[in-house]
Amino acid sequence: MLYPSDAEGQAAVLADLARRSYPSFELFIFAIVSGAILAAGYLLDSEAVLFFGVLVAPLLTSWVGMCISAITGSLRFFLQTFAALLVSAIIVFLIGLAAGFANTPFEPRTLNGVHIHSRLWAPELVVLAIGAVLLVLTFVRTESKPYLPSVVLAYAFYLPISAAGFGLSSGVEGVWPQALYVALVHFAWTSFLGILTLAFMRFRPRSFGGFVFSLVLILAILAGLLGWTGLGKVALNLANGKNPAFAPVPTSSPLPDTVASLTFTPVKSPSPSATPRIMTATATRTLTKESGASATSENTSVPSVTVMPTPIFARVDSPEGGGARVRKTPGGDYLLTLSNGYIVEVLGETQEVSGVIWVKIAVERDGERQEGWIIQSLLATATPVPYWIATETPTGTLTPQP
Repeated sequence: MLYPSDAEGQAAVLADLARRSYPSFELFIFAIVSGAILAAGYLLDSEAVLFFGVLVAPLLTSWVGMCISAITGSLRFFLQTFAALLVSAIIVFLIGLAAGFANTPFEPRTLNGVHIHSRLWAPELVVLAIGAVLLVLTFVRTESKPYLPSVVLAYAFYLPISAAGFGLSSGVEGVWPQALYVALVHFAWTSFLGILTLAFMRFRPRSFGGFVFSLVLILAILAGLLGWTGLGKVALNLANGKNPAFAPVPTSSPLPDTVASLTFTPVKSPSPSATPRIMTATATRTLTKESGASATSENTSVPSVTVMPTPIFARVDSPEGGGARVRKTPGGDYLLTLSNGYIVEVLGETQEVSGVIWVKIAVERDGERQEGWIIQSLLATATPVPYWIATETPTGTLTPQP
């Protein structure tokens, strides 16, 4: 169905679409049910429960009504539909917030689901684009209720909103406010495509004021997309002739003007005869630059020495939650989560905090080496570690003679 060109036909079509898309109490009732199931899915870390929560989400015909009011310039109906969608989102967010508080006593846990749905994924954006177009076309051109496309949009809206509330109250790093940004990007992306689809169906503003309102709203949506996804900054850098993906690589490294001392850091336990001594050493050579046209170097040459210890490995083996958290300091800020079975390198340092022994480890994640601390009882050693107890870490500085 294309938008009629005469005023009488336009009024009749808009009245019918407004009646069918006007928000009802079902929107809020199903938002409560869906929010509760989604919160339970995050609490149980179950994708099956999360999928069930999306299936019982409310039919998002109000979103179609919001897009129609945006393209036709109906400010009042836009505010009504947008407010209804906002209230349903707040309901889902608050239920997720309560689930996050309930999760606190069970930490540390892996919680893969909440991390997955707090990130932007390109395949999801493609699926959402298809779902938004199908929802608009099905609703406008037929009298049937578009359940399947509505489920796609509910997946985009309510899953990250629930994850945002869960992450805010549980304190899980990397979830809040990232999940909220994901929800905003999904909402702006689908709304832009919904309005664009209606424009291709010849829906137009009915007055000059409506045209101004539609134009401002579309520009605001585009600005939100560019800002939340970071594409605006990339486009600005490209417009200024900058390439953010590459940085100049120096062809030579300048020699330092100062002398660096050789530093040994032994790690030893209270029983010096039982625990092997792990020692690392680094050194640099110093060149003294003479003033003048030709700079000569007087070498106080210091050889580079590296004493490599035998690496010690362990496997993450948490009895609950399917994994363990790695923190920046013993009992400190969250760094990352490792699933059971993940192999880590034990660096030899341990520390006792409130009766809990923490072990310093190193892992390779996304091609980068990261160091952090993990609870000792959550590790199963793959290589023997004699007298694995809390250690002191004295640091001595030795300066060798040339």
